[in-house]
Amino acid sequence: MAQGKNRIYFAIASVISSIPALFAIYALQDNLMFLSTILFALSFISMGLSTFLFLGYKTVKHGSPIVFTMLNNVSKTLAPIANYLSGTTFIGPLFSIVIRFFFFLGFIVLLMSDQLVRALLRFVVGRHPSKRNYSITNAMDPRIEMFDDSIPRTKHLEDRELFKKRKELRMTEDGGAESRELTSLLKRPKYSVPLAYTLSVASRLVYEDVDVIKYELKKAGFDVDHTFRPIAYKVGIFAHLLRKRMMTFYWCSEGTNKIYLTNPLNIQNYLTNITVSMTDVKSQWGPMGRVHKGFWNAMGEPNKKRPQATEEVRKDTNKPVSNSAILRIELINTSVYRTIVSAVQGLGKIIKFVTFNLFHHVKEPVDSSWMGPDTDIRSNSMYALAEEHILHLIKRDHDATQSSRRRSGLSHGSTTAPSNKKKRLFITGHSLGGALSTIFLAKMLQSKSPLLEHFSGLYTYGQPKIGDAEFSKVFSPRMTSKIFHHVYNNDIVPRTPTMWKYYTPPGTLVYIDSAFNITIYPPNPYTNEPVPVRHISFLHLSGLLNRYVIRRLARENKIRILFRIIFPFFLNDHFPSEYSESLRHGTVHWVIMAAGGLEGGHEEQQQPKKGTQRRYSMVDVS
Repeated sequence: MAQGKNRIYFAIASVISSIPALFAIYALQDNLMFLSTILFALSFISMGLSTFLFLGYKTVKHGSPIVFTMLNNVSKTLAPIANYLSGTTFIGPLFSIVIRFFFFLGFIVLLMSDQLVRALLRFVVGRHPSKRNYSITNAMDPRIEMFDDSIPRTKHLEDRELFKKRKELRMTEDGGAESRELTSLLKRPKYSVPLAYTLSVASRLVYEDVDVIKYELKKAGFDVDHTFRPIAYKVGIFAHLLRKRMMTFYWCSEGTNKIYLTNPLNIQNYLTNITVSMTDVKSQWGPMGRVHKGFWNAMGEPNKKRPQATEEVRKDTNKPVSNSAILRIELINTSVYRTIVSAVQGLGKIIKFVTFNLFHHVKEPVDSSWMGPDTDIRSNSMYALAEEHILHLIKRDHDATQSSRRRSGLSHGSTTAPSNKKKRLFITGHSLGGALSTIFLAKMLQSKSPLLEHFSGLYTYGQPKIGDAEFSKVFSPRMTSKIFHHVYNNDIVPRTPTMWKYYTPPGTLVYIDSAFNITIYPPNPYTNEPVPVRHISFLHLSGLLNRYVIRRLARENKIRILFRIIFPFFLNDHFPSEYSESLRHGTVHWVIMAAGGLEGGHEEQQQPKKGTQRRYSMVDVS
């Protein structure tokens, strides 16, 4: 069986490698020596790379202990050299520019070849039980488990009184007047590791096709048939204008009193334009700063509702269709003149309708194939649809609860009546989906949405910067204690974009290092300014040269190990599976708050020595 797979691998590699050689032969016939030489070289390089990857995989598979020992020794040897070179004024920055260029070039190629990659991965990891192919993000670990009861809770963060006692204990220790003052001002981050894990899996799940999402949600106990609603939309993203995305909503009403809203990046996108422009955001109560224009416009206006007067229902499908997408032609045959004129006018309308709409769909593609061909998703505000759907779910559950109370003969004033708990709304997303999740919350705040009454947390993972410093500080301390943007180790996306006035996202930074130690950085208590994540060095010994990563290789599947070989460490750290795995096995140790000038994510910031003066407060919650 193994030999058969090896033959298939080399057969595919040989076919791919021979393509440049075939073009080289034609180039030789036209005496294009230089071009033919380059093409022949590409063939040899492609075959050599395929052989190298095969031998590397076999070496790791059959000689793991030896490989792990060698990697550890190489890491220890290169550590001082890498630290020295990264601190130089020329080599470090030059290496950083080269790495960033090839990273974004590879990212574009990866996006454009997503469907091909899914089809190839099927031969290695198989298909999902729903008969769909896995995405590249989940092929590394196809196990999708929404809940894990073995994850220990951080009781000092989930219990107000315990956190208060831990603060008081910290204030009695040595640390300086400023540190004690910061400790007294520290507001409890309403953070839950089990919840963060569940939402990270949800953010990871939404990279899959809708059938896969429905299957996994049903398996986890969610009422998919009555609450799940995917929404397709177009959106501008930083660096590239990516289109063809979906938004999924689901909730669990059986005793959890929670609604989960996932706002993902679906990697099946078209790359069209490049934009990093920002726009001013205003509300009735004042300015909200500047945010990424594509993100903000993609959500639509909060007060934009689905057009009712212009909607009709198709008789053959019972689906609403907007009149703006329907062309009506009136042909009149009362005379020869009227017959010719009306026919010409009708033909002109048909030509205009076809050319305009075809150009529109090609220029701004939106994938609505899984919603049906008769659903108009362009003329609706995505934010308004989302808000309307969630409020509908809340109202429906509230009505069902009241009806159940009446059937039980319990009055509103009865002391024996069960408590009618308020539904809690959590918003989450990974990468660009996390950025859109933050925009969704900002839209709620701008419009004073009734959903704010139910807002209980925003959990994002590896989200990029989306606004300026004013936007990052506009959320109140009461809200920022429930906003958490996670950054795993050397993930490059939370550090981008670096140009213009883009600033770190609002709320609390949750930094996870390579050893899965979790540190929480609340905003500045005086200015509400969020703590930025530290910069990374591209000469840092991470990935396969990190001792913690090396130890985990033994339990990772072959796809994950292959990706660690071919992708740089800062891209491997961005995969959503890394966030789920780190939260599943990680532990919260510290809550650190500074008055300013602190960067989050310094691994050397472990337990401070007693008696030292600090410009920040550290509360041990482990």
